[in-house]
This record gives sequence, structure tokens and C-alpha cells, in this order.
Amino acid sequence: MKALVTGGTSNLGKAICLELLENKYEVYATYTNNENEAQIMSEKYGITFFHLDVCDEKEVASVFSQFPSLDLLVNNSGVFSVSKQEHLALNAFNSVMQINTTGVFLCCKHAIPKLNKRSSIINISSINAMAPVFKKTVHYDASKGFVSTYTRSLAVELGENMIRVNAVAPGLLEAGYLEDKANPTKDEFIERAVIKRTVKPKEVADAVMFLVNNKAITGEIITVDCGFLIG
Repeated sequence: MKALVTGGTSNLGKAICLELLENKYEVYATYTNNENEAQIMSEKYGITFFHLDVCDEKEVASVFSQFPSLDLLVNNSGVFSVSKQEHLALNAFNSVMQINTTGVFLCCKHAIPKLNKRSSIINISSINAMAPVFKKTVHYDASKGFVSTYTRSLAVELGENMIRVNAVAPGLLEAGYLEDKANPTKDEFIERAVIKRTVKPKEVADAVMFLVNNKAITGEIITVDCGFLIG
């Protein structure tokens, strides 16, 4: 079975790649800027990497042309930024929107002809699509709202082909830059979360694998947020 993970060099992308390897997938992944990490992961784990700007349709088409068929696409590429809307530059707004929305669309568009029956697409959304989580992230929240809505609608479109489309919506992920106990973003998240901690990338990868394995689930958005939304 073959899987392609976009944004494979990020903390979450790496966790998803390793989870798929453990489940006997032949794993391919993409990177945009972190060529060094892509090379390390390729040498250590045998993952084949492609450079990809998910907003460039020619590049997207070129990557997917490498595959006669695919069993799984994980749209993990994405960017996050913080700014009050009145101060947000148009190019910064467009960058977030293009990568988080156009990138998902283009990868799905070019993956669909390659997907086998009973294969699936997993999109990485965010709990920000469901509720305002942090201040000054309106543009990011809206972009992830697209991902969740697109997931449900595409699931309906592809159902007749026995292709399932789902999404995972993580809460704040555990990361090195958040380890400072004085970090207000981390403190705010943990204070509200029912399980008083951030989310481990491996836990999101586990949710991805659950959606891959359960053949009766499509059009669903699974939250992995330590109970933040109910807190």
C-alpha cells in the first residue's frame, strides 16, 4: 500500500509518516523548505521525498505523475500565523489561504485519478475551524474552516467511487518552542483543556490511522484536543 504525506518534515508530518511505516505502508512525503530534514528522514526511514510547493499546480501534477496508483493521501501541509486583521498584510493573508486551502484542493484534484477503490484522503484541519481558540488568528481559522467543509463535501462526491474523505482537527501540539512554562499560548490552552496538557503529534497520527482503517467512516472531522473544546 502506498501513501503520500504532504509536509512530511514537520513534527506532525514526521509522526504520521512513522505511523504509516509501522502499519506497513510504502511512504512517500513532500517538503517545501526543510531539505536537510527530508534527507535525514529518507536515509533513516527509507521515505521517498519530493520537493513540492502545494500552491503550484505544475509541481503538484508532476509529483502525482510519479504514481500509477495511491492508497492514501494525507494533506498535512499548512501554515499558521498570528495578526490582528487590521494589521494583516494582504500577502500574508494570501499566503495562509493559498497554502491551507488551494494546496489541499490541488493535491486532492491530482490525487483522485490515482486513488484505488476503498482508498482514502485524510486532511489535517484544526479545532480553530470549530471555535475561536486564540486571539488574532481569524484568517487561519477561516482557512481551516475551508478544510473541514471541503472534507465533508468531497466525501459525498467521491463516495460512489468507494473513496473515503475524512479530517483530523488537532488542538495545540506539543512542540519544543512551547516548552517555556511562561508561554501564554500554551498556558491558555492547558488551562481550558480537560486533560491538562498539549497534544502529542503521535496522538494525531493515531487518529489518522484510525480513520484509514475504519472503512465505514467518511465525511467526519475527528478532534484530538485533550478536551479543549468541551473545557
